[in-house]
Amino acid sequence: MNGKPFANKIVVISGGATGLGLEMAKKIGSYGATIVILSRNEERLNDAVESLKKEGINAHYYVCDVRDHVKVDETVQEIWNGLGPINCLINNAAGNFISRTEDLSVKAFETVIGIVLMGTIHLSLSVGKMWIKEQIKGSILNITTTYSWTGSGYVTPSAAAKGGVTAFTRSLASEWGSRGIRVNAIAPGPFKTEGAWKRLVPSEVIEKEMTKRVPLGRLGNPEEISELAAYLLSDYSGYINGDVVTIDGGEWIYGGGQFNQLSTLPDEFWESLKESRKKIQSN
Repeated sequence: MNGKPFANKIVVISGGATGLGLEMAKKIGSYGATIVILSRNEERLNDAVESLKKEGINAHYYVCDVRDHVKVDETVQEIWNGLGPINCLINNAAGNFISRTEDLSVKAFETVIGIVLMGTIHLSLSVGKMWIKEQIKGSILNITTTYSWTGSGYVTPSAAAKGGVTAFTRSLASEWGSRGIRVNAIAPGPFKTEGAWKRLVPSEVIEKEMTKRVPLGRLGNPEEISELAAYLLSDYSGYINGDVVTIDGGEWIYGGGQFNQLSTLPDEFWESLKESRKKIQSN
């Protein structure tokens, strides 16, 4: 895209302080948007906003746990009152890790589903109700995954949560389209970014196996998904509604279930992965 298609528009991005969320913030901000990023970690939020401002982007942050619907409503109202009506929303907040399902607690499932699925629902409802009340058109972009429809072992909490996000996207699009609200989603394949990638793929063994599954023979470039996100949010895609756009280099067509190949790994690998996960969680 060219020019400033997001001029005078406010775009809210959950999970926007790091990784793909921050990359999308940079791209959409470069197209003229006022960027508002949400996360639980204020230090990361501050660093992210400073990096955006250095690139000439009008950026703001709010500390918000998307699992808390009361806090979400308060934050949305605060943004609306302080900056103006929200025009676009990206639900990108995520929680995921690789593990054998039998090694997980119920709490692990509740945490991932709370962030990924309920967080998406909380923000979409809060912003969407404001749009409907004020009769404002808007655009929502949810981040899901290809294994939300293929299923995949070793990421069952995420698969369950993202499956809900995919269904929610299509259902909400069919209902709110008549209100001038478009709802779409992106289903990324493997993209190597800071933060989430280290948590999800702490081993070079997994990275090599994942790359083998991609017909294009490489991992995704954050620039590629950022450009797609900007397009789907913008008026250039005004007739796209209820779609889930895959960007994975052909991975899921080649073989569904992104992490299923890990069934061949020995018990020693899983024990080392548990220790690695503990170290990451303690930092």
